[in-house]
Amino acid sequence: MSEGIDAVVWDMGGIFRRYFTEVLVDVGRERGWPVGRMALGPTGSVPDPDYDAMDAGEISEGEYYARVVERLHDEDIDFDPKRDPDWADEDRRAVWSLVHDIADSPLRQAVLTNDASNWLGPDWWETWPERRFFDAVVDVATIGVRKPAAGAFEHVLRLLDADPARTVFVDDMRVNCRGAEAVGIAAHHLDIRDADGSVAALRARLGLAAVPTP
Repeated sequence: MSEGIDAVVWDMGGIFRRYFTEVLVDVGRERGWPVGRMALGPTGSVPDPDYDAMDAGEISEGEYYARVVERLHDEDIDFDPKRDPDWADEDRRAVWSLVHDIADSPLRQAVLTNDASNWLGPDWWETWPERRFFDAVVDVATIGVRKPAAGAFEHVLRLLDADPARTVFVDDMRVNCRGAEAVGIAAHHLDIRDADGSVAALRARLGLAAVPTP
């Protein structure tokens, strides 16, 4: 185990489950949608400037989501990315394996999410079964400041009683990683184009044993 890290703070969307555009690409291919000409995130077939703008902090995830839904409507596709997929099948298994291993280690871990309430409903954390694996769960709806603002990171650090210099923050949005770095937290960008590779690199960074390949 790494002697330089005491705590891990996780984002949720795109981390614990596949990002919604990843799912749309797969569903679209199965259903014969024209995904070859649709901008659907970094795992789509064509560049997506709106995703790049969100990744840079120029638009919010809510704005990006609305633009993707509008693209679906423009193609006469009746599909609700929040309601229609079977999200229970979209967990990132490598991430959850690491979450479980951290929970069994001396490391502390927390969740810091901007938008989970938009997907899971108000007060979702009260009944979230996986809450037991975390020392703190913070939805920014409860604190009034969003990532990448310093206050969001400072709040979760206080809950964990964690030193920012000994904490790693994991997110798929680069703008949020930069926000963590601005308060002295090391950031680990999870690239959704190679999520398993990103998780393996995080395991190595934490000094936790790699999961054997089946």
